[in-house]
Amino acid sequence: MSTGAYAFLLFGDSEHLVPGIETVRKMPAVLAWHAVDGHYHLALVLASADETVRAELGALPGVQDLLFCPVEREVINGFTADAEHCHAWLTMEIDAAKSTDLELQLQSIDGLEFGALAFGSCGCVAALSGDTFEQIDKVVDRHIRPLDGVLRVKRDWIIDLTQL
Repeated sequence: MSTGAYAFLLFGDSEHLVPGIETVRKMPAVLAWHAVDGHYHLALVLASADETVRAELGALPGVQDLLFCPVEREVINGFTADAEHCHAWLTMEIDAAKSTDLELQLQSIDGLEFGALAFGSCGCVAALSGDTFEQIDKVVDRHIRPLDGVLRVKRDWIIDLTQL
């Protein structure tokens, strides 16, 4: 099944996170969700880029910021976070004129395992996996940020709420 959009939610108060998770888990458009730590609190994989889905997410109690990323070109999908690796979501602002070259450059980085890679109106969204958080950080800092066409990178660690 292809992805219609990705959404990243920031809650103004963390007390809204668990009720927000319970709500999105029941939404038919939500294919997967991940609690994240970084710029956002929740990352969602959506089956639809419909504006009603966007409006529903934006109306959740406590949502302070919503990055809604409709997918125009999906390169890799089907990401699943496993307990054996560390994982992160990247949201990248890119030069749209360089997206095709950027796609090829990203896929040619050694030691990088993508679970998702998609391009759209908000730039590029990727899910990365590695043996350690440090390994992912090094790849992002040394190989992704310097790429021609990458303007800004936000990294959000996927966290397992059952381990807190």
